[in-house]
Amino acid sequence: MPTDPPLPHPQATRYGPGFATHGTRHKKPKNGLVIAGFLVGLVALGVAFVPIAGVAAWPLAVTGLVLSVIGLTKIKKGEADKKGMGIAGLALSIAGLLAASGLLVYTNFFATGRSGLHIPAAAGDKNTVEFVVSASGGATVRFGSLNDQRSETTPASTDEWRGTASFNSGDYLLTVTADTRNASVSNQISCTIRVNGQKVAENKGQTIALCTASTG
Repeated sequence: MPTDPPLPHPQATRYGPGFATHGTRHKKPKNGLVIAGFLVGLVALGVAFVPIAGVAAWPLAVTGLVLSVIGLTKIKKGEADKKGMGIAGLALSIAGLLAASGLLVYTNFFATGRSGLHIPAAAGDKNTVEFVVSASGGATVRFGSLNDQRSETTPASTDEWRGTASFNSGDYLLTVTADTRNASVSNQISCTIRVNGQKVAENKGQTIALCTASTG
């Protein structure tokens, strides 16, 4: 009695992690949080060392830290990828926080002096300015910067008159003007400006002398 031929077995289908029922690999979604955390952390670290703008490092670093942590959590759950970038973003954000904290501690406890040009010189400032005037018949002296000046009167003497100022950073137009108190008297006047001991301006005149120099 004839028998039917055996039916062919269906082709085996691969199953398991990473394979769909039709043999297609599952792709994990892109991890936008990790990418954002990396970029924000990078900016935070760079901004931390910029004067004045460094205060922005705090919110940027915290934002980068939060984004990186959330992104790494999604990776741990198997919902996203880019683990290496997530760890890098976390490290950059932490480094930004540490740099901003270090700059704050340095500014408050170790940095010397205040901002601006100080007349007379303030102890602890990084840069010193010396205004020197010689007027044998005496003179009225105005010295300082273009926007902030002091006035003094020098006695009739061959001794040099000296005024001081100081600053930490910045660009200031330094100026010193010396003119005689008695226009009828011929008075040889000279002026000099020194910054950190180096002569940056010098001038002479019969009744008036003017010296200017920029710190920039």
